[in-house]
Order: sequence, then C-alpha cells, then structure tokens
Amino acid sequence: MRTLTLYSLIFGAITTVLLIAFTATNKSHYVQALDPLDADPSIARPAHPPVGHYKPRPHSPWTYPRDARNYGLSEDQCTEAFPDLYVEIDRAVAHRKKIGNITLDELDVGWRGDGIVRAMIHDNQLYVINAAGVWDHNHRPRAIGTLHSLHRAISAYPDPLPDVEFTFVTHDAALRGPDDNHTTWTYTRLPHQESIFLIPDFGFWGWSDVGIRSYSELQSVLAVNEEYFIDKRQQLVWRGAIGGLGSSDVREGLVKASRNKPWADVQVMEWHNATDIAAKLLSMEQHCGYMFLAQTEGNTYSGRLKFLLNCHSVLLSHPLKWVEHFHHLLKAEGGGQNYIRTKRDFSDLPSIMGEVLAAPETIMKAKRIADNSRRVFRERYLTPAAEACYWRALIRGWASVQGFEVNPWREDVGAQHEGGLVDATGKRRGKGGFRGVPFEGFAIMEEVQWEIPAKPRHLCIEE
Repeated sequence: MRTLTLYSLIFGAITTVLLIAFTATNKSHYVQALDPLDADPSIARPAHPPVGHYKPRPHSPWTYPRDARNYGLSEDQCTEAFPDLYVEIDRAVAHRKKIGNITLDELDVGWRGDGIVRAMIHDNQLYVINAAGVWDHNHRPRAIGTLHSLHRAISAYPDPLPDVEFTFVTHDAALRGPDDNHTTWTYTRLPHQESIFLIPDFGFWGWSDVGIRSYSELQSVLAVNEEYFIDKRQQLVWRGAIGGLGSSDVREGLVKASRNKPWADVQVMEWHNATDIAAKLLSMEQHCGYMFLAQTEGNTYSGRLKFLLNCHSVLLSHPLKWVEHFHHLLKAEGGGQNYIRTKRDFSDLPSIMGEVLAAPETIMKAKRIADNSRRVFRERYLTPAAEACYWRALIRGWASVQGFEVNPWREDVGAQHEGGLVDATGKRRGKGGFRGVPFEGFAIMEEVQWEIPAKPRHLCIEE
C-alpha cells in the first residue's frame, strides 16, 4: 500500500511538472505569435502590412494544364511562366516615363462622353467611381466582363497590389480621332497611339453575343472534344459581315479570293437576318473542326482572333493594323511559325492553299504550324492564368508612372463627390466613406449611387 501511494505521488508530481512546462511553452509560442498592435487597442492597425514584411511565397514552376486556371500565381511565377507577355505594358510605361507621369486630371471621363469607366484599386479592392454611358447592348456587356476579369485577378491574389486609379474605354476604338492622345486603358490601338495601355478584351470573360458563354469553358471543351488535326476538314472557314466595317476591304478580298474554291467554306452573314444566321452560323467549336481558319479585322480589331488561336488549326491572316496585348506573339516565319500571313487583300490565298494541300508532307508542315500555335497560345499565353498575370503586371506598371497618390475617401458632407450611398433626398448618408462603390455592389446594382431600399436598374430592351 505504501509502495502504491509512493508511486502515485511520484506520477502526480511528474504530470504536474509536464503540464506546467507544456502550458508555459505554448503560452510562450502564443505570445510570440501575437501582433504587437494587439497589445494596445488604441494603436490603429494598418490595412495590411507593408509590402516589405511579406516573405516570398514558395512556388513550383507553372505547368499546363494543371495551372491553366490558376488566377493567383505569384509575381515570380507569372514572370517565369509568361516571360514574353508584358511587351505592351513595358512600351506604355516607357512612353509615360518619356513624356511625364500620369496626372489626376487625365482621369476625367468627360473627354469620351460614353463607353468609359473610372475605377480605382485600394487595399486590393476594386471600386467603380463612374460608369459613363455603359448601359446599352454594346457597352454594358463589355464593361461588366472587363470589370469581372479585373476583379478576379485582384481577388485571387493574396499579396498587396499598388493603389491605382484609372479609366478604361469599351469602344472598338478608344480615341476619338487621329490626333487624340488621351491616356486610358482599352482593348486595342493603332501603332502610333502610344498613350494607350492595352488590356485583355471583354471576351476573355465571355462573349454571349456570339455563343461564348465563358472563355474558360471554351478552353475546357476544346481540350476534350477537339478532333485531331489530321482528321479535320481540309478547308478554310470564315463567317462574318462585310458592309459598314472599318476593314471591309480585307473581308471583301477574302470572299473574292475564295469564291467557288473547293478548299473554302467562306460565307457572308447578315446579322440582322435571323434566317441567314440560322443557316450559316458556326459555333467556335465547329470552327475548330476545320484545318484552316481565316482571320480578318472588323470595325477595328477582331474579337474572334483569340478564340481562333485556341483551335489546333492553322490561322491565315492579313497584316493587322490594330494591336492587341498579345499580337507580338504571332510569328509568320522561322521555326516557331504559328500562323500564315497573307496579303491584305488575300489575293495570294489560292496559291497558299494550293501549296499546303498539295501533298501529305505539306499538310504535315501545316500541322507543325498548328502545333506551335496551340503550344504558344491555348496552352500558355492565352490561358486564364496568363490573363490574370497580365492584369496585375498592368497595375504595377501603371503605378510606376502614376504621378499622384490615390485618395480613396469622399469629401465631407456637402462637398462634391462621386459615388456612395444616397438617401431619397439625394443627400449622402454619413460622414466620410469610400469614393465610388466596391465592385461587389456594382456587380449587383450596376450603379455607383442608389437609394435605400434599393431599386433594380431598368434595362432598355430593344423591341
């Protein structure tokens, strides 16, 4: 009995010592993990730690298809995965460094009138400050798609981004004339329009008008369903309108050069004729069932180009006047050739098609061009991951030549301001607050101001 009591006392003492040691150790670890600001609640906590306080995130090399829709790649991963993606950003930044930093006055939307959005990014949150004239059936889906794509690139990224304020234009051509040199973000530019910062166009989110419900979905469908190159129809395909477009000449040339040719499935469509559309319309997946795809510019650039480059087919295109953010990756010559360049009027098309279809070995040469295209575009530079990386590189580039600090706050009551919640009398409710409206609110209301209780936007519907 005494022996048992002695063992019990010894075991109890050891347990107590271990418990004390364990508690002290964990308390020490916990105290070390506390933010020093927690010790004094009167100290204002910053929105996020300074950039220098972040340790680099460990990362593995980008690979396809695993990372094709990884929207949150680190800056190092983006640089390693897409080293040749940022040419347009570097060009625009160099131009601003040459002529001077961007001023706050340049963000006024009045110069464009409609189809322009003013926004800011503060503390990794996207705000819409002014959406001027983006409510019709043309500008509205473009603005919404662009904002969604930008928001996705920001929200997927765990590290801090610079605070920036900017505008973007949803017109086919952002600038109003040959001498216009306003600085803005937009989808395309002419070579001499150096003031423009190029962004991925709205179709990288989706383009419902032409049946593209989601860009990511299209890539997934093609990865599973697309035919092998050798099994595709040995024809050149094109569908589109001609009249009234800025590039009607190239489209007329294509139609003329391919008329009654056995290797051509080229047809003009009348978009206001439902019967004609029903008879001739092809989905993008159906386009990809052809070995050869014709590319033509439209009113300005052609929104279909990125979709055609997702096909494992051979693209044939005239020299492009209008520049998009990825056009520098098109190669018409050399071992890395990824498309075939024609004359602007397509007058050399019959000879080109005759040559590539002449024999099995020339068809296999064409296949190598298609292989290069798929590797460069669908499997790398036109992936959603690359798009997100481009957006964040653009934000950093713009910030490097932004000649002002972003002020996220509205003025006090009674001052002029844009955005925010207002009551039924039109007065802003409360003091201070952020300018504009967070994207989450804009995505629902499509307004930067609304009454409480909220009323849904009335959208104009054509009869």
